[in-house]
This record gives sequence, C-alpha cells and structure tokens, in this order.
Amino acid sequence: MTTENLSLIEKIQNLFKGKEKSPDEDRNISEIITSKNYPLEVHKIETIDGYILTIYRIPSSKNGITTDSKKPPILFQHGILDSSDGFICNKEENCLPFILANKGYDIWLSNSRGNKHSKEHKKYSVNDFEFWQFSLHEMGLYDLPSIIEYINDKNKSGERIIYIGHSQGTAMLFAALTSQCEYFKQYIKLFIALAPIARITHMSSGILTSLENFNAHELFKIIKMYEILPEDKNMFTLSSFFNNKFSRLTNFSLSLVSDEKSNENNDPIQLGVFLKHFPSGTSLKALIHFISIFKNKEFVHYDYGNEANMVIYKQKEPLPYNLKNIIDFPIMLLGGVDDMLSTPNDVNWLNQQIQNNVIYFNIFPNMGHASFLIGKNVEWFQVPLKIIEEKFKFSDNFKNFNKGIKKPVPQGIVD
Repeated sequence: MTTENLSLIEKIQNLFKGKEKSPDEDRNISEIITSKNYPLEVHKIETIDGYILTIYRIPSSKNGITTDSKKPPILFQHGILDSSDGFICNKEENCLPFILANKGYDIWLSNSRGNKHSKEHKKYSVNDFEFWQFSLHEMGLYDLPSIIEYINDKNKSGERIIYIGHSQGTAMLFAALTSQCEYFKQYIKLFIALAPIARITHMSSGILTSLENFNAHELFKIIKMYEILPEDKNMFTLSSFFNNKFSRLTNFSLSLVSDEKSNENNDPIQLGVFLKHFPSGTSLKALIHFISIFKNKEFVHYDYGNEANMVIYKQKEPLPYNLKNIIDFPIMLLGGVDDMLSTPNDVNWLNQQIQNNVIYFNIFPNMGHASFLIGKNVEWFQVPLKIIEEKFKFSDNFKNFNKGIKKPVPQGIVD
C-alpha cells in the first residue's frame, strides 16, 4: 500500500474519529447526578387535575456535605420539549443545580406534564386524547401549585422557594402570575427567568416560523398526532453521532432553531450530552399555544378559534395575559444577545411591562437560548448568585406568608 493511500485512509479515519465524548451521554438523569456523588431523591406529585409528575431532588451538596443546617429550596423548571435533564447536561462546574447544591440549597428539578418523566395520569393513559389537552397555561396554573406546595411541605428551612425557569418554564409562571399573583407569593420569594418567554413577536427561529407559515399543527390535528417529539432513543443516538462526528452540522441545526452562533457560545461536548436527552416530548396543544403567541404578536391565552373563544373569553381573539397584574413579585430577567426565541427586543419589551418587579436585568453577549444550559462558562450567573446569597438565601426566617389562598381549580376546558 502506498504512502498516498495510507494518507487517504488516515484522513478518512480522522474524519470519523470525532471529538471527545462525555460519559454523561450514556447516562440517564439519575446516573448523571449520582455519578458525581450528589445525593438523589425521586418524588411523585399528583396535580389537582390528576397528572402524576416526577420530580428529582438533590437535598444536599456533593458527598452529602453542607455548611448550612438549613437548606432553602430552589426549583428548576424546564422549557418546551425539554425535561429536568436539560439543567444537568453541562460540566459539573458550569451546572447551576450542582453549583447551588454546593452553596447549601435544596435543589428540586421539575418535569411538566407530558414529558418523558411525567406521562402518568390517575384516569387517562397517553393513548387517550384527553391526556394531551394542555399547554403552558395548565402547566403554570395546575402543575406549579402542586409542585410548590409539595416542596413547601418537604423542606423544613422556613424559607420560600427560589424559582429558576428556562424558556417555557418562565412563560408558565408569568401566565399563572397574571391571575394568581397573591397565591404564588405565599410560596415563591424570587423568580429568576432565564431566556424569558412572554411576547415572541421578534422570534427568528427558522423552524418555528416555518411551522406557523405552513400550518403544520393543523396537519398534526388531522392525523390525530397529539404528542410531539417524544423521547426516541434511536434519534438520540443519531443526533449524538452527528454531533460527535460533524459538530458544525449540529451547531448549524441549533442555529436554525434557537441559538445564533451556537458553535461559539455553547460547549460542543456538552451539546452531545444535551442531544442524548432532548427532545423529551410535549403536547401538540403546547406547541400550538406558542405558535398562536407568535401569530397574535401578544402574550395570549390558548387560541381555540373565534367561535370557542367567544364562549371561553367572550371575544373572538384569545385573551391577552395582563402582565400588569404582577405586583411586588421580585424577578430577575436574564436574556441572551444571540437568542433567536427569546430575542433581545422581546425581553426588553417584557422588562418594560413588569419593570416595577424587576430587581436585576441583563441581556448577555455570547449567549443563546441553550447557552443558559450548556454554555461554555457561567460568568453570567455571578451577579445573580451574589444577589441570591446576600438578599434571598435566608430572607424569610420562618415568617408566615401563607394567607390561606387556595390553589387554582381546573375549569375543565377541552379543545
């Protein structure tokens, strides 16, 4: 064999050799957490409308060591099509749940109804149409109250919850706060909104705008496809392969969906981990709700169509969520310059709507939508962490904030 042929073979081998791979790619969420010597608990929570949610808890720091006898609770809430897994896909030193666990906090990782961890219901199965009749509205109004009341019961620090939401995880709480602000004040003392979503008028995601333009959601309805992008291990394996061998291609794909300059802002190795855990599924109705928010150019309730809207909202158009109803609720708004879903223009608009509640606001350079999960560093979190530690860690001291306001009761609306 000639030297030239050897060189060609070597080039081909190098092409498919790929980059370094994280062992976390082949681990589930429990294995990722415990492999790093953090304690782990798995909890099941039933919502007021019968969904059974799986919630993961990291009750103390690495190796079970903490310097604080009391551990204030922090709840992480994921975005659309994601799960609790998304928050632990970064390197340990860049992973917010691990960072905060080591700071002496009680960490809870939530899973919304319908994703891969929360596909149980006391009455319906995932094969039933009724199971999938939810969007961010129900997640915020019914999932979150059940979760925060459960955490309040289990955590003994006397402190209310610090809520950290990403993407849809922010929209859920924003929506719920517009009608139930006083209720949520009883259980949440600080809302940290990463890549916040409310109005998405300036969204530039090629994939999502295409879905709206081609009415793909109407096709899904016709073929009775009510679950969107569920967990698929074969797809995970394929995505991981392409990321490992052709990282430019996967970064390009991410740039079509959510992150401009993904290759510059996000950790390529941790992107491989993320792609083994994402997507985790949601309902068609949840996706349609996002499309209708984009289409209406406002942060609106679910659009049932003119006739049904007249019955439900007493008007033909979907009812806007009134963000002015959020009063005296401390919020941090953290956006990214390179975010194509939660764009700087829309985040600035959101800040103007709720500015009397905002205690910290920044739109960071070199940050896209996924960078809050798998970015190359966490320098952006330094100031928010300092504020948390100095002003919110032990701010309640067993004060009673419970005014006896009960959780919202479902209205029984089915599309």
